[in-house]
Amino acid sequence: MKDLSSSRAEIDAIDRQLVALFVERMRVSRDVAGYKHAHHMDILDASREQAVLLSRAEMVDDEQLKGSTVEFFREVMRLSRQEQRRFLDTLSTTQRVAYNGVPGAFSESAVVGFFGEDSDRVCFKTFEEIFAAVSEGSVKYGVLPVENSSSGSIDTVYDLMGRYSCHIVGEQLVRVEQCLLGVPGARIEDIKAVYSHEQGFAQCPVFLSQHPDWKTTPYFNTAISAKHVAELGDRQNAAIASRLAAKHYGLAILAPDIHSFDGNHTRFIVVSSSPEPIGVPDKATITFSLRHERGTLMRALSSFVAMGMNLTHIESRPLHNNNWEYCFYVDLTGNVSENNLRVLMESLAKDCENCRLLGAYRAAKG
Repeated sequence: MKDLSSSRAEIDAIDRQLVALFVERMRVSRDVAGYKHAHHMDILDASREQAVLLSRAEMVDDEQLKGSTVEFFREVMRLSRQEQRRFLDTLSTTQRVAYNGVPGAFSESAVVGFFGEDSDRVCFKTFEEIFAAVSEGSVKYGVLPVENSSSGSIDTVYDLMGRYSCHIVGEQLVRVEQCLLGVPGARIEDIKAVYSHEQGFAQCPVFLSQHPDWKTTPYFNTAISAKHVAELGDRQNAAIASRLAAKHYGLAILAPDIHSFDGNHTRFIVVSSSPEPIGVPDKATITFSLRHERGTLMRALSSFVAMGMNLTHIESRPLHNNNWEYCFYVDLTGNVSENNLRVLMESLAKDCENCRLLGAYRAAKG
């Protein structure tokens, strides 16, 4: 039997080899990160990682060491993902935050509320332009509305979340107070046409029902609608937008607080090309589609129950290439540690397809 000192010396020699190999693996991981960044690929490829773990276990002849080998390589791959994210952060030359619309939009209020008044902000006309800018790295973050407490979900943003490999890293709530805005000197009696985002119209049904003769025209954004009305300069046109928009574009408030529901809020998500959350996560969002078999939805939901997760929102969107089949987006709270989410995703994969963790992040307060 070897003495303790010689065994420790042997371990030290093995560890030197392990350290050298670990450093080399991190170098290759950075190369992988560069490729994924150039091709707009997600850092986490769950199916690839699962295949790697199985193959590494098969390399071990000792059955009692197979489980330990899997855990060892699971931790190595976690550290590799962490190194890839760190490397990608060094490539970023901007901390700009993108939002939809123009100055004065509720989306800008969400940016200010989350990142502060001094944040470097840039606006885009469409939601897809924001996702594209985040994916390409021309902005660090994008802030997008996903749900209003009175008018419901914003379907376009959910569909884009499914199409782009962006991650949810934060959440912000904004109180919505809609007003009818017109050019200076206009009266409500003059109005014949109203511009706003479709959500703006949906938030003011009682007020609009009192003016059935008005033509309502959906526009890109509430603040863009205000800007458009200001540019038209016609007393017959009005916009449904915020007080901040009225101030930005020199419009008069013809009717304040026309929203139908008090306590009306819009929930915004903060997306990034990196999954690193801003703050300590206590919420997560997952997307998946179901196999077209009986009982799959019930079994999928039982996975959340088994993990002690609380489902706070479920959204279904049609799969455009498969009639009568749907993609689900689920918000959940509870213990959203990396290990718990990994176990949850493995459980969902038994009955679901295209399972993807969109992000673990800190929930908005209030």
